[in-house]
Amino acid sequence: MFDNLKKSYHSSLFRKSITAVRKKPLLLLYVVLLDIGFFTVFYLLNILLNKFLPENPEIATAVNSQTVFSIIILLISILYFVIIILVYSFFNLIILGNIRKMSNKYSHNLSMFKNMFFLNLLLFIILFIFLSLFNYLTILILNKPLWLATILFVILFAVLIFFYAFHNFSHSALILGHRLKNVIKNALKNTFSRSYVGVILFSFIFMAVYFGLYILLGLLVDNFIIKNYDLFINTSSIITIIIAYVLFTFNRIYFFFIAEKKIGIAK
Repeated sequence: MFDNLKKSYHSSLFRKSITAVRKKPLLLLYVVLLDIGFFTVFYLLNILLNKFLPENPEIATAVNSQTVFSIIILLISILYFVIIILVYSFFNLIILGNIRKMSNKYSHNLSMFKNMFFLNLLLFIILFIFLSLFNYLTILILNKPLWLATILFVILFAVLIFFYAFHNFSHSALILGHRLKNVIKNALKNTFSRSYVGVILFSFIFMAVYFGLYILLGLLVDNFIIKNYDLFINTSSIITIIIAYVLFTFNRIYFFFIAEKKIGIAK
C-alpha cells in the first residue's frame, strides 16, 4: 500500500510542481516580485481614483442634473476597471510566462497581451454578473427560512470553486499558446474533470490544518491573547495573508502543469 502511495506521489503533478519550484527558485522570486509590482500599481491607481472622485455629495448640484453626474461616475468606474484589467493582464502574462519556464524553454511573447486582456475582461464580466445575481437573490431571501440561505451560500461556494479552476485553466491554456476560442472551449471542457480534485482537496486540507493550528494556539495561549489582543490579531492577519498567498502561488503552478498535461503546448 505504502509503495503504491509512494509511486503515485513520485509520478504526480503535485510532486512535479514542488520539484519545479525547488529547481528554479529564481523564477518563483520573479513571480513574487511581479505580484508585488501589480499590487503596488493597484494601490497607486486607487489613490489616483480617490482624487478624481468627489468626496462631497453636494458637488452633484454643480452638474446640470443627477443623471449626468451618475453617467460621469459610471464612465470613470468603467475606465478604472478597464485600466485595472489592462495592468492585471500585463503582469499576469509575464507571471505565467515565468511559470511556463519552470517546465520548458520559453521566451515572453507580448503579442499574447491582446488575448490575455480579452480573456480577463470576459472573466471579469462573468464574475460580475454572477455576483450581481447572487446579491439580488440574497435580498430576495431576506426573512426567509435559514435552509434557503444555506443552499444559496453552498451554491455560491461551489460556483466560486469552479470559477477558480476555470480561471486558472484558461490562463494556463493561453500561455501554452492556444487561441482564445480554444482556450474557452478547453477550459469549459476540463474545469469539471477529476484532474482538479487533487489541487482543490490539497487546498482545503492545507487551510484546514492551518486554521486548526491557529485555533489550538489560541486555546493554549488565551491569557497572552487577552493581554495582547491587537498584537495577536495584527500578527495572525499578516501570517494568514502570507499563507494564503503561498497556497495561491503554488496552485497557479499546479494548475499550469494540469493544463500542460491535458492539452499540451499549441503547435
